[in-house]
Amino acid sequence: MSKGAGAALAAQLGLRTAGELTPAAQASEPVLTASRRILPVTSDIAGLLPHGGLAATVAITAARRGATALMWRLLAGPSRAGAWCALVGLPGRYPLAAAAAGARLDRIVFVEAAGPRIADAAGALAEGVAVMVVPSEGLSPAQARRLTAQARRGGTIVIWWETRPVAGPDARLEVTRVQWRGLRANTGRRWGPGRLTGCQLDVATRWRSGGGHRSRLWPYGGAPGEPADIVAPADGPRSCRGEAG
Repeated sequence: MSKGAGAALAAQLGLRTAGELTPAAQASEPVLTASRRILPVTSDIAGLLPHGGLAATVAITAARRGATALMWRLLAGPSRAGAWCALVGLPGRYPLAAAAAGARLDRIVFVEAAGPRIADAAGALAEGVAVMVVPSEGLSPAQARRLTAQARRGGTIVIWWETRPVAGPDARLEVTRVQWRGLRANTGRRWGPGRLTGCQLDVATRWRSGGGHRSRLWPYGGAPGEPADIVAPADGPRSCRGEAG
């Protein structure tokens, strides 16, 4: 997808590219820019990523319960740091859940697309936003490889919503256990009455380097102690050795 097409899509979304703004306007207008650095994440997410932050490509195993909560928590750090994020071809996501997980809705763009238009929209945004979430089933393996290469050149981080395996993500995150707090046991049913007070996710990650990590997250609150804050990644890549996920 050409830069002209990306600018056209950005205009449709009501965003502006840096080249369209005067220096004075850039100080006050939201700018559609791509990140060429490791983006910060919340402290509870940092240990799951090989560089301590979002760097290139990440895959979330979409079939697992709790995957959407994990995705929102993953976007909380960069969006709160001011980075533009986009969801492409993922309808039916509940925006208030994103806010509850700490993400900034005014920095998240929801792009409606289906079928072949998913690849077109993702290609247009690959040189514009800092982070985008894309369903892997919306692209062929060849399209996925091209999008990954284009995103790397443009500095955009791709989070694959992995319903079909993709090749080469830096980290693959999978929810191994999810538990909602506040609901009482109910004979013959999975859950009984009550009021939700928190969500606990056990997450395992495998890194392309062969290492990995496990962590427990509380994306919607309810964790003991203080809420997790955004942490800046350490200078340079961290060692990719750790507990295998």
